[in-house]
Amino acid sequence: MKKPDFKIKIKKKEKKADESQAKARRFSLSHVDKDSPIEMTGLVFIILLALVFIGNIVLPDSKFSADENRVFQQFPKLSPMTYIEGRFESKLDDYASDQFMFRKAFIKIKTSSDQAVGKLESNGVYKCRDHYLMEQIEAPDKSQLRKDERLLKLFKRQYPNVDMYFLLAPNAASIYSDKLPLTVAMNDQDYYMNNFFKSVVKAGITPIDVRQTFINNKKKTQLYYRTDHHWTSEGAYLAYKNASSVMGLKDDTEYKPYIVSNDFKGTLYSKSGFTNGRDDKISVYLPTSSGYKNSVIYYSDTKEKTTEFYKLKNLKKKDAYTVFGGSNHPFYTITTPIKSKKNLLIIKDSYANSMIPFFTQSYRKVVVVDPRYYFDDINTVMKANNITDVLFLYNGNTFFTDTALAMMLS
Repeated sequence: MKKPDFKIKIKKKEKKADESQAKARRFSLSHVDKDSPIEMTGLVFIILLALVFIGNIVLPDSKFSADENRVFQQFPKLSPMTYIEGRFESKLDDYASDQFMFRKAFIKIKTSSDQAVGKLESNGVYKCRDHYLMEQIEAPDKSQLRKDERLLKLFKRQYPNVDMYFLLAPNAASIYSDKLPLTVAMNDQDYYMNNFFKSVVKAGITPIDVRQTFINNKKKTQLYYRTDHHWTSEGAYLAYKNASSVMGLKDDTEYKPYIVSNDFKGTLYSKSGFTNGRDDKISVYLPTSSGYKNSVIYYSDTKEKTTEFYKLKNLKKKDAYTVFGGSNHPFYTITTPIKSKKNLLIIKDSYANSMIPFFTQSYRKVVVVDPRYYFDDINTVMKANNITDVLFLYNGNTFFTDTALAMMLS
C-alpha cells in the first residue's frame, strides 16, 4: 500500500497561503489610491504646513499683544557682537514663538489637551488654589542687575539733593505661595529683593518694601487679580499708604472704592488658556474728602488733556486694565493746584498705573516716564520739571528681566 505524500500536501498548503497573501497585498495596494483617507490626511497636513509657512512670511509682524499685555519680539538685527554673545539666536527663538501664525488658537488647543491629562502649567502660568493663575517667579540676570545697580548709584550721585525711592512690588506667587500646587517650586523672590534693597541703600536710594504689609492683609484683602499679573486697586492703595509713610507725605485724603467691572479676564487668562471659572472685579478709588483738588493730565504721545484718571470706556476692551490711564504712555504730566512746591518723577512699569492718582494730593506736579517706551534724555526731564523727588516703581518679575531702565539711565 502506497503511503500518502505529506510533503506534497504541505507544499500545496504553503502555495495556497502564499497566493492568499499576495491577493491580500494586491487588494490593499489597489485601494490605497489618491482618494484614500491616509493619503488625503497626509496631503491636507502638507498643505496646512505650507499655508502656515507662507502666512508667517507674508503676514505683518504683531507689535503688541493686548491678551498678554506685552510687546512682541520683532525680527532681531544681526551684528557680529549679537551673534558672538548669543543674543541673536535667543531673540530669534523669541521672534519665532511670538510671531507664529494662529498662535492664540494653538495655545488654547495645547492648554485644553494639557488640562485633559491633569497638567497645571501652561505657557509659564500655573493653575492655583482658589481660582488663581500665577506666573513663575523670574530670576534676575546677574550681569544686567549689576548694571542696573551701578547706573542707579550714578543717577543718585548726579542728583544728590533729590530724594529717591524704589518701590519693588512682590508678585502674587511670592505673597500667595500657599495657593501654589504642591508640586511646584518657585524661585525665591524674597532673596532677590533683599539683595537688591541692600544695593539701593548703599546707592543712597530709600527702598519701599510692601511685603510685610501685604502678608498682614492677604487674608482679608484681595491683593492681586486672579486672572491677571497686576495687583488690584486694593493692593495698590495699601502699597501707596506704605509708600506715603516712607516718603513722609502728609496726605489725609480719604477714598472709597467703587466696583466698575465684574467680568475682567486678565493677561494670565489669555496667556495660559486656562479657564478658572471665576472672573475678576475691577475697582477704582474715588476721593470723598471735601478738600480734594482735581488734576490736569497731559499725555504727550496722544496730545490729550483731561481731568479724568480713569478711562471707563476701556472696560469694554480686551485689556480692561487700561481703565487706569489708558495704554502704557511713554511720558505724561499731572499738575494739581495744591500748596506744595514739590515735583515727583515716577519711573515705572504698568503696576504704577493704578497707584499714580494717589500721589497728586502731595505733589504740585507728577511726571510719569515708562522707560520701555521713552527714548529721550531723562536728565532733560529732571531739569525742565524741577524734580525734587524720584520714585522708581516696578514689580519684581518685570524689573528683574528688564533692560529698558539701564538704557534710559545710561
